[in-house]
Amino acid sequence: MNYRWLECPQCRCHVAVNWTVSPGRVSGSVRRWDSGRSINDGKPFVLEGPADGAIVSCVCGAAIPLPSRPDAVGGERTDDLRVTLPSGD
Repeated sequence: MNYRWLECPQCRCHVAVNWTVSPGRVSGSVRRWDSGRSINDGKPFVLEGPADGAIVSCVCGAAIPLPSRPDAVGGERTDDLRVTLPSGD
């Protein structure tokens, strides 16, 4: 499982994207929430083709490119899963 965490450039929510790659297909989900927790939703995705250059969308519709190097991969996660998101400044 590959992971990416970021702030959505459109809705400014925190976003977590997780995905797996299989031959000719990328599948996973997008989850977003705001700091006040009034938003907490998500959606699955399935894309045909390679992961390189793949773009998913936030629940708000903003394009989110999958990075060539994810923030974490499967067993690389540690017990401390807190993530500091970059500020939008």
